[in-house]
Amino acid sequence: MEEDNNKILEENIEKENKSLNKSKIITNAITIAIAIVISVVVLVALYIVIRPVLGDNYESKIFTKEQLERLEEAAKIIDSDYLYDYDKEKLIDGAIDGMVNSLENVYTYYEFEDEYQDSQNSGDKSNYIGIGVHLVYDPKTEGIRVLGTIPNSPAEDIGIKSGDIILKVDDLYVSLDTYMQAVNAIKGEENTKVKLAILRNNEPLEFEVERKSIIENNVYTEIIDDIGYIKVYSFENGIYNQFKTEYKKLRDQNVKGIIVDLRNNPGGLVYDTLQMLNLLLPKADVLRLVDKQNRVQLYQTDDTEQIDIPLAVLVNQNSASASEIFASAVKDSGKGIVIGTKTFGKGVVQYVKEIKGHGAISIVAAQYFTPSGVVIQDNGIEPDIVVELPDELKNNQYIEKDQDLQLQEALKKVKQ
Repeated sequence: MEEDNNKILEENIEKENKSLNKSKIITNAITIAIAIVISVVVLVALYIVIRPVLGDNYESKIFTKEQLERLEEAAKIIDSDYLYDYDKEKLIDGAIDGMVNSLENVYTYYEFEDEYQDSQNSGDKSNYIGIGVHLVYDPKTEGIRVLGTIPNSPAEDIGIKSGDIILKVDDLYVSLDTYMQAVNAIKGEENTKVKLAILRNNEPLEFEVERKSIIENNVYTEIIDDIGYIKVYSFENGIYNQFKTEYKKLRDQNVKGIIVDLRNNPGGLVYDTLQMLNLLLPKADVLRLVDKQNRVQLYQTDDTEQIDIPLAVLVNQNSASASEIFASAVKDSGKGIVIGTKTFGKGVVQYVKEIKGHGAISIVAAQYFTPSGVVIQDNGIEPDIVVELPDELKNNQYIEKDQDLQLQEALKKVKQ
């Protein structure tokens, strides 16, 4: 069983934290209070059904005898007094959804059967219909934080910026309960529009954005004063091959150093991230994955090649997940320096567990530790050199080079 769980964790590490604008769907959301009541009803109904089969001596592995009796009592009241007919299958789905929602963890959610099948059939695509934003739940505001925008996307063209907080999608107000529903509502049919109520630096703004087919190009490169600059927008859609190709091109032009810019990067595929690190770092531990039973999976670079010129990594408050793994590995290896501001702090892995043909639960099952023992979740990564940008620039996707203090510091350190 332990080997199976380890295998599940290893297979699903590649799926961790795909940009949350592509997150799996939760629709027909109900409030936690109602869902918990429904959960009680359904659990009691199940208890009533299984008790004759298993006998009076049956003991639940989850509930005490007193809890089961209390559940049965509540079910009898509803069964005898509830005025209307109801669909037991819908009650069961609602119960599961309610139980999962009651955990109040934005990365743990239930997919109904049709949603689960859609997600299974969709696969990894480099294009989708949407507005071109990378999103994550923001617990401080109970809104959706924009980590970044995709180049040449509708969101970027209309003026949505990194750091914006989406409070309302059309008529749906965002909260912990409705987060996934709101993310899904941003997507839709091509050439249709979505209205967003946004908070930016305490100023309320409204945007109406037209949905388009988004093709993600995740790498941009240029040479600045003999230094190779690589901007990575997200760790998705063949990012390893994109990065490797552009990195080799820069090396073939005899650049004197490399800067990898991960600012406003929401993360993506951890496996691709580890492959990218293999191009840069010597053999070393780069990541530890620890689950509830304290089982540890260790990930290492293999030293097939490593960078032999100066290396710097740029991060900011919107660098999350795989970006934090990349930055922390470079920092701990001593092979490069990390410059910018403290990162976002998203360091958990989810895997999907099917429920016998009735949907699936995406559940947080483990968390990441850096080689030096830092828990990434809620803590983030502290850069080697802290460089703040002016408030009016710190959430901008594009900054003029002479105004980009973080980039200028990286260029100075790499040249040294």
